[in-house]
Amino acid sequence: MPHTNVLCYDRTRLFYLLCICGHHCSLKYGRPPMTQEWRSLKNPTTFLHSEFSTHRDIGLISQLELWTTTRAVLEQFGADIKSSVACEKLDDLEKLGHSFQNWHHTWNGVLGVQGPMSSIAELYYNCALLYLYSHVHRGDNRSPRLDIGTRLTEIRGHFWRSAQAVVRIFIDGELRILDLPSYFGTMLAFATVSLIKVVCDGEVLDQDRHDIMCSLRQLADTFREIKLPRTSHPYAGIVEGLGQITETLHASTSQPAVVSSDLAFNDSVLMDDIWNMDFTDFGSNWMEFNDH
Repeated sequence: MPHTNVLCYDRTRLFYLLCICGHHCSLKYGRPPMTQEWRSLKNPTTFLHSEFSTHRDIGLISQLELWTTTRAVLEQFGADIKSSVACEKLDDLEKLGHSFQNWHHTWNGVLGVQGPMSSIAELYYNCALLYLYSHVHRGDNRSPRLDIGTRLTEIRGHFWRSAQAVVRIFIDGELRILDLPSYFGTMLAFATVSLIKVVCDGEVLDQDRHDIMCSLRQLADTFREIKLPRTSHPYAGIVEGLGQITETLHASTSQPAVVSSDLAFNDSVLMDDIWNMDFTDFGSNWMEFNDH
Protein backbone atom coordinates (compact mmCIF):
# COMPACT_ATOMS: atom_id res chain seq x y z
CA MET A 1 0.00 0.00 0.00
CA PRO A 2 1.18 3.58 -0.63
CA HIS A 3 2.57 5.39 2.40
CA THR A 4 0.06 7.50 4.28
CA ASN A 5 2.52 8.47 7.02
CA VAL A 6 5.19 10.98 6.07
CA LEU A 7 7.71 9.40 8.44
CA CYS A 8 7.29 6.01 6.78
CA TYR A 9 7.62 7.69 3.40
CA ASP A 10 10.86 9.42 4.42
CA ARG A 11 12.33 6.22 5.85
CA THR A 12 11.50 4.22 2.76
CA ARG A 13 12.93 6.90 0.50
CA LEU A 14 16.12 6.95 2.56
CA PHE A 15 16.39 3.17 2.29
CA TYR A 16 15.98 3.34 -1.49
CA LEU A 17 18.72 5.95 -1.69
CA LEU A 18 20.98 3.75 0.42
CA CYS A 19 20.30 0.81 -1.89
CA ILE A 20 21.32 2.83 -4.94
CA CYS A 21 24.40 4.25 -3.22
CA GLY A 22 25.32 0.73 -2.13
CA HIS A 23 25.23 -0.42 -5.74
CA HIS A 24 27.31 2.55 -6.85
CA CYS A 25 29.96 1.92 -4.21
CA SER A 26 30.03 -1.80 -4.97
CA LEU A 27 31.22 -0.95 -8.48
CA LYS A 28 34.42 0.57 -7.15
CA TYR A 29 35.46 -2.60 -5.34
CA GLY A 30 33.80 -5.24 -7.51
CA ARG A 31 31.78 -6.64 -4.62
CA PRO A 32 28.05 -7.22 -4.08
CA PRO A 33 26.16 -4.31 -2.49
CA MET A 34 25.69 -4.43 1.26
CA THR A 35 21.95 -3.73 1.23
CA GLN A 36 19.57 -6.67 1.31
CA GLU A 37 16.58 -7.37 -0.92
CA TRP A 38 13.82 -6.42 1.49
CA ARG A 39 10.10 -6.72 0.80
CA SER A 40 9.82 -3.04 -0.13
CA LEU A 41 12.07 -3.70 -3.11
CA LYS A 42 9.70 -6.26 -4.64
CA ASN A 43 7.29 -3.64 -6.00
CA PRO A 44 8.93 -0.22 -5.53
CA THR A 45 6.59 1.56 -7.96
CA THR A 46 3.95 1.48 -5.21
CA PHE A 47 6.06 4.17 -3.57
CA LEU A 48 5.06 6.59 -6.33
CA HIS A 49 1.36 6.32 -5.36
CA SER A 50 1.98 7.98 -2.02
CA GLU A 51 0.49 11.45 -1.51
CA PHE A 52 3.96 12.61 -0.42
CA SER A 53 5.73 11.43 -3.58
CA THR A 54 7.35 14.06 -5.83
CA HIS A 55 8.55 14.04 -9.43
CA ARG A 56 12.08 13.32 -8.14
CA ASP A 57 10.91 9.95 -6.92
CA ILE A 58 10.30 8.83 -10.49
CA GLY A 59 14.02 8.91 -11.25
CA LEU A 60 14.73 7.28 -7.91
CA ILE A 61 12.43 4.32 -8.53
CA SER A 62 13.59 3.88 -12.13
CA GLN A 63 17.18 3.54 -10.96
CA LEU A 64 16.18 1.24 -8.16
CA GLU A 65 14.48 -1.13 -10.60
CA LEU A 66 17.47 -1.06 -12.95
CA TRP A 67 19.93 -1.86 -10.17
CA THR A 68 17.65 -4.58 -8.81
CA THR A 69 17.78 -6.35 -12.18
CA THR A 70 21.55 -5.84 -12.37
CA ARG A 71 21.88 -7.44 -8.97
CA ALA A 72 19.84 -10.40 -10.21
CA VAL A 73 22.44 -10.86 -12.98
CA LEU A 74 25.21 -11.10 -10.41
CA GLU A 75 23.22 -13.55 -8.30
CA GLN A 76 22.44 -15.75 -11.30
CA PHE A 77 25.88 -15.85 -12.91
CA GLY A 78 28.33 -15.00 -10.14
CA ALA A 79 31.65 -13.20 -10.48
CA ASP A 80 33.90 -16.01 -11.77
CA ILE A 81 35.00 -14.93 -15.25
CA LYS A 82 36.32 -18.42 -15.99
CA SER A 83 32.97 -20.10 -15.41
CA SER A 84 31.04 -21.22 -18.49
CA VAL A 85 27.49 -20.59 -17.39
CA ALA A 86 25.85 -19.10 -20.48
CA CYS A 87 24.97 -22.48 -22.02
CA GLU A 88 23.69 -23.82 -18.72
CA LYS A 89 21.58 -20.76 -17.94
CA LEU A 90 20.69 -19.52 -21.39
CA ASP A 91 17.02 -19.16 -20.51
CA ASP A 92 17.90 -17.04 -17.45
CA LEU A 93 20.19 -14.85 -19.52
CA GLU A 94 17.50 -14.22 -22.13
CA LYS A 95 14.91 -13.59 -19.43
CA LEU A 96 17.12 -10.98 -17.78
CA GLY A 97 17.67 -9.39 -21.19
CA HIS A 98 13.91 -9.06 -21.58
CA SER A 99 13.73 -7.55 -18.08
CA PHE A 100 16.18 -4.82 -19.07
CA GLN A 101 14.28 -4.19 -22.30
CA ASN A 102 11.01 -3.96 -20.40
CA TRP A 103 12.63 -1.50 -18.00
CA HIS A 104 13.73 0.65 -20.92
CA HIS A 105 10.31 0.50 -22.58
CA THR A 106 8.50 1.33 -19.34
CA TRP A 107 10.67 4.18 -18.11
CA ASN A 108 11.85 5.77 -21.34
CA GLY A 109 8.60 7.68 -21.79
CA VAL A 110 7.90 8.19 -18.09
CA LEU A 111 11.21 9.89 -17.37
CA GLY A 112 10.75 12.28 -20.27
CA VAL A 113 14.39 13.36 -20.14
CA GLN A 114 16.07 15.21 -22.98
CA GLY A 115 19.62 15.99 -24.13
CA PRO A 116 22.48 14.96 -21.82
CA MET A 117 20.05 13.60 -19.23
CA SER A 118 18.59 11.22 -21.80
CA SER A 119 22.10 10.18 -22.81
CA ILE A 120 22.96 9.29 -19.22
CA ALA A 121 19.84 7.14 -18.88
CA GLU A 122 20.66 5.40 -22.16
CA LEU A 123 24.25 4.94 -20.99
CA TYR A 124 23.10 3.16 -17.84
CA TYR A 125 20.78 0.96 -19.87
CA ASN A 126 23.36 -0.09 -22.45
CA CYS A 127 26.04 -0.63 -19.81
CA ALA A 128 23.64 -2.97 -18.04
CA LEU A 129 23.01 -4.89 -21.26
CA LEU A 130 26.74 -5.04 -21.99
CA TYR A 131 27.40 -6.51 -18.55
CA LEU A 132 24.63 -9.08 -18.98
CA TYR A 133 25.57 -10.27 -22.46
CA SER A 134 29.29 -10.38 -21.64
CA HIS A 135 28.60 -13.66 -19.85
CA VAL A 136 28.44 -15.37 -23.22
CA HIS A 137 32.22 -14.81 -23.49
CA ARG A 138 33.04 -16.29 -20.09
CA GLY A 139 34.87 -19.61 -20.18
CA ASP A 140 34.15 -21.99 -23.05
CA ASN A 141 30.56 -21.50 -24.11
CA ARG A 142 30.68 -23.55 -27.30
CA SER A 143 27.87 -26.04 -27.64
CA PRO A 144 27.41 -28.99 -30.03
CA ARG A 145 23.65 -28.40 -30.01
CA LEU A 146 22.53 -26.39 -33.02
CA ASP A 147 19.64 -24.70 -31.22
CA ILE A 148 21.87 -23.48 -28.39
CA GLY A 149 24.63 -22.45 -30.82
CA THR A 150 22.13 -20.31 -32.74
CA ARG A 151 20.92 -18.62 -29.56
CA LEU A 152 24.49 -17.98 -28.43
CA THR A 153 25.28 -16.35 -31.77
CA GLU A 154 22.28 -14.08 -31.35
CA ILE A 155 23.37 -13.11 -27.84
CA ARG A 156 26.90 -12.39 -29.07
CA GLY A 157 25.29 -9.98 -31.51
CA HIS A 158 23.45 -8.28 -28.64
CA PHE A 159 26.77 -8.07 -26.81
CA TRP A 160 28.76 -6.17 -29.42
CA ARG A 161 25.79 -3.97 -30.34
CA SER A 162 25.48 -2.93 -26.68
CA ALA A 163 29.20 -2.16 -26.66
CA GLN A 164 28.84 -0.06 -29.79
CA ALA A 165 25.85 1.76 -28.29
CA VAL A 166 27.99 2.73 -25.28
CA VAL A 167 30.68 4.09 -27.60
CA ARG A 168 28.16 5.98 -29.74
CA ILE A 169 26.66 7.69 -26.69
CA PHE A 170 30.10 9.01 -25.74
CA ILE A 171 30.47 10.33 -29.29
CA ASP A 172 26.97 11.75 -29.87
CA GLY A 173 25.50 12.17 -26.40
CA GLU A 174 26.63 15.73 -25.56
CA LEU A 175 27.95 14.46 -22.24
CA ARG A 176 30.22 16.24 -19.81
CA ILE A 177 32.57 13.31 -20.08
CA LEU A 178 35.11 14.36 -17.47
CA ASP A 179 32.33 14.78 -14.88
CA LEU A 180 30.93 11.27 -15.29
CA PRO A 181 31.43 8.71 -12.51
CA SER A 182 34.27 6.23 -12.89
CA TYR A 183 31.79 3.44 -13.63
CA PHE A 184 31.27 4.81 -17.12
CA GLY A 185 35.00 5.05 -17.76
CA THR A 186 35.39 1.40 -16.84
CA MET A 187 32.48 0.35 -19.03
CA LEU A 188 33.76 2.44 -21.93
CA ALA A 189 37.15 0.71 -21.70
CA PHE A 190 35.38 -2.65 -21.60
CA ALA A 191 33.18 -1.70 -24.57
CA THR A 192 36.16 -0.68 -26.71
CA VAL A 193 38.14 -3.81 -25.83
CA SER A 194 35.07 -5.92 -26.66
CA LEU A 195 34.57 -4.26 -30.04
CA ILE A 196 38.23 -4.66 -30.97
CA LYS A 197 38.05 -8.32 -30.04
CA VAL A 198 34.96 -9.11 -32.13
CA VAL A 199 36.56 -7.31 -35.10
CA CYS A 200 39.82 -9.22 -34.75
CA ASP A 201 38.02 -12.52 -34.24
CA GLY A 202 35.99 -11.99 -37.41
CA GLU A 203 32.66 -12.27 -35.57
CA VAL A 204 31.00 -9.46 -37.56
CA LEU A 205 30.15 -8.82 -41.18
CA ASP A 206 32.24 -6.47 -43.30
CA GLN A 207 29.72 -3.61 -43.04
CA ASP A 208 29.48 -4.03 -39.26
CA ARG A 209 33.26 -4.16 -39.04
CA HIS A 210 33.45 -0.89 -40.99
CA ASP A 211 30.88 0.76 -38.71
CA ILE A 212 32.70 -0.42 -35.57
CA MET A 213 36.05 0.86 -36.80
CA CYS A 214 34.49 4.22 -37.70
CA SER A 215 32.99 4.45 -34.20
CA LEU A 216 36.31 3.67 -32.54
CA ARG A 217 38.13 6.28 -34.64
CA GLN A 218 35.45 8.86 -33.86
CA LEU A 219 35.73 8.02 -30.17
CA ALA A 220 39.47 8.60 -30.28
CA ASP A 221 38.88 11.94 -32.04
CA THR A 222 36.25 12.89 -29.43
CA PHE A 223 38.72 12.40 -26.60
CA ARG A 224 41.51 14.20 -28.43
CA GLU A 225 39.28 17.27 -28.49
CA ILE A 226 38.85 17.11 -24.72
CA LYS A 227 41.46 18.86 -22.64
CA LEU A 228 42.40 16.18 -20.12
CA PRO A 229 43.57 17.54 -16.75
CA ARG A 230 46.78 15.48 -16.86
CA THR A 231 48.55 12.95 -19.04
CA SER A 232 48.09 10.28 -16.37
CA HIS A 233 44.30 10.53 -16.57
CA PRO A 234 42.75 7.10 -17.41
CA TYR A 235 41.05 8.50 -20.50
CA ALA A 236 44.50 9.37 -21.87
CA GLY A 237 45.28 5.65 -21.91
CA ILE A 238 42.06 4.94 -23.80
CA VAL A 239 42.92 7.58 -26.41
CA GLU A 240 46.46 6.30 -26.89
CA GLY A 241 45.38 2.67 -27.09
CA LEU A 242 42.54 3.41 -29.52
CA GLY A 243 44.83 5.42 -31.76
CA GLN A 244 47.33 2.58 -32.02
CA ILE A 245 44.85 -0.24 -32.54
CA THR A 246 42.68 1.57 -35.10
CA GLU A 247 45.73 2.51 -37.15
CA THR A 248 46.97 -1.08 -37.03
CA LEU A 249 43.62 -2.57 -38.04
CA HIS A 250 43.05 0.04 -40.73
CA ALA A 251 46.47 -0.63 -42.25
CA SER A 252 45.86 -4.37 -42.34
CA THR A 253 44.59 -5.54 -45.72
CA SER A 254 44.39 -9.20 -44.77
CA GLN A 255 42.12 -10.97 -42.30
CA PRO A 256 43.28 -9.91 -38.81
CA ALA A 257 44.77 -12.52 -36.55
CA VAL A 258 42.61 -13.92 -33.79
CA VAL A 259 43.07 -12.08 -30.53
CA SER A 260 43.35 -14.33 -27.50
CA SER A 261 42.92 -11.59 -24.92
CA ASP A 262 40.50 -12.11 -22.04
CA LEU A 263 37.54 -9.75 -22.01
CA ALA A 264 38.08 -9.19 -18.29
CA PHE A 265 40.61 -6.44 -17.59
CA ASN A 266 42.46 -4.97 -14.67
CA ASP A 267 40.30 -2.54 -12.72
CA SER A 268 43.01 -1.58 -10.23
CA VAL A 269 42.86 1.96 -11.61
CA LEU A 270 39.59 2.36 -9.71
CA MET A 271 41.47 2.03 -6.44
CA ASP A 272 43.11 5.39 -7.06
CA ASP A 273 41.46 8.77 -6.72
CA ILE A 274 42.21 9.90 -10.27
CA TRP A 275 38.59 9.19 -11.21
CA ASN A 276 35.66 11.25 -10.08
CA MET A 277 34.08 8.96 -7.48
CA ASP A 278 31.10 11.21 -6.72
CA PHE A 279 28.21 9.25 -8.19
CA THR A 280 25.52 11.86 -7.76
CA ASP A 281 26.96 15.34 -8.22
CA PHE A 282 27.71 15.94 -11.88
CA GLY A 283 25.06 18.45 -12.76
CA SER A 284 21.30 18.39 -12.89
CA ASN A 285 20.41 15.03 -14.35
CA TRP A 286 18.57 11.77 -13.91
CA MET A 287 20.67 10.77 -10.90
CA GLU A 288 19.90 13.84 -8.81
CA PHE A 289 17.22 13.19 -6.19
CA ASN A 290 17.04 16.19 -3.88
CA ASP A 291 13.87 18.23 -3.89
CA HIS A 292 15.48 21.65 -3.84
